[in-house]
This record gives sequence, structure tokens and C-alpha cells, in this order.
Amino acid sequence: MSTEHPNPPLPPLTAEDFDSGTGYIFYGVPLIENEDATDVYAYGHVDPAVMAAAVTGYDQEMAGETDFLTTDDDVRHTYAVTIKTPGDSEGWWISWQDVTAAAPGAFPLTVVSR
Repeated sequence: MSTEHPNPPLPPLTAEDFDSGTGYIFYGVPLIENEDATDVYAYGHVDPAVMAAAVTGYDQEMAGETDFLTTDDDVRHTYAVTIKTPGDSEGWWISWQDVTAAAPGAFPLTVVSR
């Protein structure tokens, strides 16, 4: 019987992966938004006030609206892994569900969920 994980994590992402030109930088924080715009991520554990300001600036610029406001309470520090998308050899996504710092491939992540 094999004990290999059916979807083992990929190597951990790095700060350079978040600052590779695929996202946006607000208040010095490289941000990446997921495909359905429900989450905005930053590598590491960014100070909540800085992350809130960065996401507020991002949302206001991208939407062209000034009523978007992220607060410190909206910011979550967690750990995540990258996992291959089932059935897609090139695709992957970030998962932080039940991930701890000790998990194989884990990296620190700051998340704002909408």
C-alpha cells in the first residue's frame, strides 16, 4: 500500500515569486489576487495595518471606487502550500486550509478574504 500523498505540495513559493511582475505593488507590498477575486495574498506575515492599506489602495485603484476599505481585522496571517490543480499538469493553486509552518512546502502568507 502506497503512503504517497495523492497531491503532494510543490516547492514553497518565495518573496521573489510574489514580486515577479505578475501582481501589483501597493505601499511596498507585492499583492496577488486569486482568479475569482475572493482573496488577496502577500508573501510573509505583513503588518496588518500595512496590508490593510495596501489592499484598500489596490481595490480602490482596480475598481475605481473610493468606498472599498480593508481594516486590520480583515488581515489574516497563515501558512500555505502550493498544490497542483487536479487534471492540469501546468496549473496550481495556493491552499492554507489546515496548513502549519511545519507542513512540507509551507511558506508564510498574509491573506485578505472578501
